Amino acid sequence: MRRPASCYLRPRVFFARGDFRMASILLRARRYLLVGLAALGSVSTAHAEPGIRILNSLSTADLAFNALTTNSRALESLNRLPLTTDVFAREPTLKNQLEDPAARSVMHYLMGCALGPQDVIEWKSRAGELHVFTGEANLCPEWATGAPTSQCLGYVTACLLARNNAYGTVVEISMRGEDPNEPLRFNPSGDPKAWSPLFLPCDKGGTGVRPECGWVGEGVGACTPGLVVTVGTGGPFPDTCTGTIGTSSGRRVLRVCEDPWGCTARTALAMSDQDRCGGTAPAATFKCPESGQYSLMSAAYDRAALPGTWMRPAVTSGRFPSAAFGAFTFREGAFFGNMFDPKGLNVEVTLNQDTFQPMLSKPGFSGFPYTDVHACFGKDWVAGDVHLEARICANAVVGRDEAHGCLARTVGPCESGSRSSLAPRCRVNDGPQVQGDGDFEGCTDGDGRSQPAPITTFLNSACDALPGGDRQSCGVKCDYSVNPPICKKGCEPRSSSECVALLCQKMPSLCGKK
Repeated sequence: MRRPASCYLRPRVFFARGDFRMASILLRARRYLLVGLAALGSVSTAHAEPGIRILNSLSTADLAFNALTTNSRALESLNRLPLTTDVFAREPTLKNQLEDPAARSVMHYLMGCALGPQDVIEWKSRAGELHVFTGEANLCPEWATGAPTSQCLGYVTACLLARNNAYGTVVEISMRGEDPNEPLRFNPSGDPKAWSPLFLPCDKGGTGVRPECGWVGEGVGACTPGLVVTVGTGGPFPDTCTGTIGTSSGRRVLRVCEDPWGCTARTALAMSDQDRCGGTAPAATFKCPESGQYSLMSAAYDRAALPGTWMRPAVTSGRFPSAAFGAFTFREGAFFGNMFDPKGLNVEVTLNQDTFQPMLSKPGFSGFPYTDVHACFGKDWVAGDVHLEARICANAVVGRDEAHGCLARTVGPCESGSRSSLAPRCRVNDGPQVQGDGDFEGCTDGDGRSQPAPITTFLNSACDALPGGDRQSCGVKCDYSVNPPICKKGCEPRSSSECVALLCQKMPSLCGKK
């Protein structure tokens, strides 16, 4: 069913699972805010950031083992029928599948990936409970009225993989891609150029603070307007050349910006590739803007260096970080393939016809439920394969059976310049439809087969891809407003660059250190 236009601004209160309510409300609130800003005609350049912003919170275990997408008969029906309320009420191979809680969870995200906000499926359980599944990203609008195309199923597959989260947290991501037949599918604004290429790799290399590429957003800080702030990354206090402010490993450069989404060298409040006392840990001093906020960006001093350098900035006044960076700057990787092939299952989840409890066709299964689903990682990960395995693999309990499933086969790096010995999997680093959005195109799987519908995921921070415990560093927390600083036991958030290099700290041999 489709809602009339007058219903669009009335958020629904029924969801496939209770814990989706707050996530959906927050997402709709963001959407209405952006629409309102656009109407005012004063949208900043950061709001022109390409891609589709969407929540990443789908349980890995649910997507790996559920009675909807891990069931061949259900997949056969999904391949030939539209996504409608009537189909799920009358089609024998679909009408009972959502009795499985994992299937309802997946259905929530499947609808969110495939159809738009005007599309709704209502389904009533045997117990009489009404569940409402609403569209969102509209990557496969044809599925609302007929059978999906293979390209459409590829986009929905990649979207589901992109929205998978093995850690049980809610993270916002930016999904990017391009469809030569429908340029607006991933770029609703139609802008042919991204607001900034600052966060894409430097194809021609470069060193220092001037190159406008290879940066990562570290976060947003709060300060008192007019006061002088010094940000340090492991060097001494600049006025006395004693003590230490912040932490770093390897050589990086620093840029301070007034806008929360970063800046170019021309508009920076301050930039640094060293401290004032002769060291190479950058420090910068600036006057707090009238807005009372600023953002920090960092990059490897040598843009051609292998990943592994990092910094955790600290400030002498105010608070850092006080908020997340205002743009999606970290390219996690790409997902591609087709999880909707009825013949592409290595295991199935069926329902007991009397109790409707899920059952595993291969008790104790461990492996890949889907044969044609793949993932590659961005070059900035120190160990991208380790990251992806943690991101897309999980233990599960199906009925009374334990299982372990990995949603996709990790096929190596998406791009050149990583620490991996494997060849890059994507020929194109930035698709031609939108200059600077950083979508991988021309990707192949582990068998060398072309995968025509990849989706590239960008994170606000690399920390968003880690479990909660790894997003913080606990030990000594310091107040750098005085010299020497006042330190005590505590925890503080890691910076984005620090989360990228976390495995360097846990296993120094990965980064060539002893």
